[in-house]
Amino acid sequence: MNKRRVFSFAWLLVALVIFASGCGGNNSDAGKGEIKIGLVGAMSGGGAIYGQQMKKGAELAVEEINKAGGINGKQVKLIVEDDKGSPQEAVKATEKLVSQDKIDYWMGTVNSSNTLAALEVTKKAGIPSMVPIATAEKITEMGSKNIFRNCANNPMQVKALVDYILANRPEKKFAILAENTDYGRDLVKIFEENLTKGGGTILATEYYKPGDKDFYNQLTKIKALNPEGFLVAGMIAEGSQIVKQARELGIRSQFYSFGGFMGNDPIKLSGEAAEGLIHTDYFSPVSGDPVIEKFVNGYKAKYGEVPDTYYSASLYDAVYLYKTAVEKAGSTDKDKVNQAMSQIKDYQGVLGKITFDEKGQTITRVWISQIKNGKQVVIFKP
Repeated sequence: MNKRRVFSFAWLLVALVIFASGCGGNNSDAGKGEIKIGLVGAMSGGGAIYGQQMKKGAELAVEEINKAGGINGKQVKLIVEDDKGSPQEAVKATEKLVSQDKIDYWMGTVNSSNTLAALEVTKKAGIPSMVPIATAEKITEMGSKNIFRNCANNPMQVKALVDYILANRPEKKFAILAENTDYGRDLVKIFEENLTKGGGTILATEYYKPGDKDFYNQLTKIKALNPEGFLVAGMIAEGSQIVKQARELGIRSQFYSFGGFMGNDPIKLSGEAAEGLIHTDYFSPVSGDPVIEKFVNGYKAKYGEVPDTYYSASLYDAVYLYKTAVEKAGSTDKDKVNQAMSQIKDYQGVLGKITFDEKGQTITRVWISQIKNGKQVVIFKP
């Protein structure tokens, strides 16, 4: 063999090595020393109250998994990006995670509008994507096999609340004040349908923009109608001000809301104005459940506080669900993981048993809680 042939053969071997090492991207475990999980959420601004809790739940799960040897022998790296409460920023953050960080798994976000925008990016890439917080129904109506949600959606939580009202409460005439987003509009539509079907009446529906601080105009209109029930369809940053300003105006209606009023933060921000408010709930640090107790004890040891909302609990579950899917698939290959995730049945998480339907939506519990004597109390468990 002459020198030219030896030289050509050597370069062929080099090219093959380079090609093999560069192929696969998110589809292969070859040459990868770690598994990358991306989290997008509001880490700053008005939504940080939720985003920081999401981050803590995810961090705790990753820490536990890594201490136990990782996933299939590989350590997990959590990469957190701030969407600043904006759909545009959510897309930008997700594009970075996908194209630059080469994540294997995506989780996010707080708001449904941000989540829907970001999922367009992960949908194209086929990356396994978990929605632990946002509840708009259309999220799992995108027709993609890589999108999953491990919390109850709007139809589930609205039905649970309306069923409770019709069976246990005297209020039948309602006014609604909702945020003008995919989340808020979706809640209004479903609540109106369920309540009127059960014999209730909607007297008025008013909207506000996330970030608003003055709600006196909408509240004055609502007060004139003297509703028996008052539904706040939004998040606690605005919701706390709504209930405070409503009480200042002398509105004495029974307040209702959804998951945004879970935990102690609504009580801290609303004070006595929130007393008696009834809302849907997905997590409470109750004793007697070994999965919940393990999470609560680990969270308390790491952060020095007791977790009291699903913002941290749902992210904790989301990380472990990915671990379960990867171990079932035997690989981080995105197609294999998506398939394995879709087949998860009765996974026992902090939020209860999790089973995904054909659209990637989990079938899980919805509790009803009420603020009593300055504390959150679960008043109904299905």
